[in-house]
Amino acid sequence: MSYYLTDYSATEVELNDGIRSYYYKKCYCSVELQGEYIVFTSHRVENNAYRQSWTIAYTDFTSPTGSAAAVLAAIQTIIDSYAGGSGTGSIPHGTASGTDTYVVSITGVTSYNDGDAYLVRFPIGNTTGATLNINSLGARDLYRNNDGPLIGGDIEDGGEMLVVYNTTITGFQCIGTSPNTILAYVTNADSVTITKGQPVYAFGGTGDRMTVKRANNSSDATSAQTVGLVFSTSIAANQKGFIMLQGLLDGLSTLPTSTWNDGDPVFLGATAGSITNVKPYAPNHLVYLGFVTTASPGAAGRMYVRVQNGYELDELHDVQAQSPTNRDVLYYDGTVTQWKTASIATIAGNASASSTGVLTSTDWSTFNGKVTSPWAFRLSGRFYTPSTNALAIGSLPNVANSVRYSPVIIERDITITQLGISVVTIAGVGNTARVGIYSNNPATNQPSSRLVDSGTIALDGATGQRIVTSLSVTLTKGLYWFAYFSNAATGTVASIANLNLPDVIGTTGTLNNGLITGYSQSLTYTNLPATASGLGNIFSGASSYCIYYYY
Repeated sequence: MSYYLTDYSATEVELNDGIRSYYYKKCYCSVELQGEYIVFTSHRVENNAYRQSWTIAYTDFTSPTGSAAAVLAAIQTIIDSYAGGSGTGSIPHGTASGTDTYVVSITGVTSYNDGDAYLVRFPIGNTTGATLNINSLGARDLYRNNDGPLIGGDIEDGGEMLVVYNTTITGFQCIGTSPNTILAYVTNADSVTITKGQPVYAFGGTGDRMTVKRANNSSDATSAQTVGLVFSTSIAANQKGFIMLQGLLDGLSTLPTSTWNDGDPVFLGATAGSITNVKPYAPNHLVYLGFVTTASPGAAGRMYVRVQNGYELDELHDVQAQSPTNRDVLYYDGTVTQWKTASIATIAGNASASSTGVLTSTDWSTFNGKVTSPWAFRLSGRFYTPSTNALAIGSLPNVANSVRYSPVIIERDITITQLGISVVTIAGVGNTARVGIYSNNPATNQPSSRLVDSGTIALDGATGQRIVTSLSVTLTKGLYWFAYFSNAATGTVASIANLNLPDVIGTTGTLNNGLITGYSQSLTYTNLPATASGLGNIFSGASSYCIYYYY
């Protein structure tokens, strides 16, 4: 691209990028050389809203032209000619050197006089309090316009400020510092004077100002709207002054080294207008005010103010607990992904449960008298069948291309590591079977999604057990379905009578047909289906394939 930068007027430069022109106030501009690139920066526009920077190869300039140094010098000359240079009526100006202890040469300045103003560009920002020495007349402290001495970061790299000499403070007041501090002009609505460093909360408003009172952590009303700390030396009742919302607050006598250390957190205290470094806990309210940068036994304490209000439980975005009653508990409602409060009876869905949430002697007797299923007593490290009874195992012929599902109730959380069958008579050469476990669809009490497929199990060769190891199927207590699937039309495997399976399906048909005890699904032999479908009923009186499980 082709760029040119020209002296557009006494106060502005024009930068054209080959497409359009941009106009910048000279007094806000700076230029530097980085290798073969010219870095031209407008540090702020007239309302101090933003800065804009251009990085351009010096060879891309059509005006000015020359070596990198020549282009840099030509642009610097244009910038330095702002406001008519040293002509009558211009603001005396110059570019400072150094860091923190700044030195600048300004034409015509022979002494410091009250009210004299100078425009000074600072190529390097400050890291702490700073001084300015004009024409070797002596270093003088730099102050924020109405906010004490400068602190680190008040001057940004390449920034420009108007410095005004003040004989009262024997230093320069600076206009145009970086926004290190946020202040608010307020009215004290309290009945007493509030003093520097006291935390305050938003109480109301009057005209164009917020009204404040001393904050404390003993209630939500006096803590939730904590906005800052008093910045003015004091603000009498019904009078106006400044509070600090964010920034470095100095001159504090409330941070003695006997109780405070540098780096301590600062929290809202329990009495009106107090602070503490001891983290409050319920029933008091947690409000973080900032942290100590300098503890001091005198009036030289400093802290960085950054108020962060804590929250009530019922103010959290995923908690519905606005109207709890006595002895309610907190529980999670997955249907709305929210935490809620309710009584134990409501959560358990048991209207007869104790309304106090505490088990009575009658409740204990009732619970202790309950008899659990025998399945709950099954020990780990053994094989089990889906049967509830220790009855004789029969045999059932293979049925090719048909998945058979049998219900099984798991009474405790387990991880199944092995599945197996027992071949009673061998099938044809190359015939195999698969066994698996499916989840239950609670809406229909039918098998739903496949949890595991054992892979192929040989049905030919010798009779006897066939065990698939190295499984890991974690089941929580509940209803599941075991599946048997083969491509064999001959041979038999061990079975259990359906009368030994849990009656979890029932029937809506003619009673003398018996109850439904399982399901079948016609399917060309392959992997077990990912989802059971097209199910047909299996009625009582028949047997089911016996699938052993181990955990």
